[in-house]
Amino acid sequence: MKSAVPFSGYRESFSSEMLAVLEAAFNAVWEAVVASGLNCDQQATRTALADAIVYFASEGETGPKRLKELALGRLVGSVLTPCFVSAITKQA
Repeated sequence: MKSAVPFSGYRESFSSEMLAVLEAAFNAVWEAVVASGLNCDQQATRTALADAIVYFASEGETGPKRLKELALGRLVGSVLTPCFVSAITKQA
């Protein structure tokens, strides 16, 4: 299931191809979060993931799989338990 995140606010910062990569990375990471069964503030989590993806892309990362891994790592490092880390990294 695709989740819409408005990366359109970054049209001046990223090419249309890179915006598609951001969206693909976000959709992949959000699917992993949803599949994990995490009970969280969805909007805050989605925002944190999108912000992490934009940050890493602005630092030069261009691979959707790597952006997903980095965003998960940022989320894991900030709020998640080891049990959740194990559940979602198996899906990465």
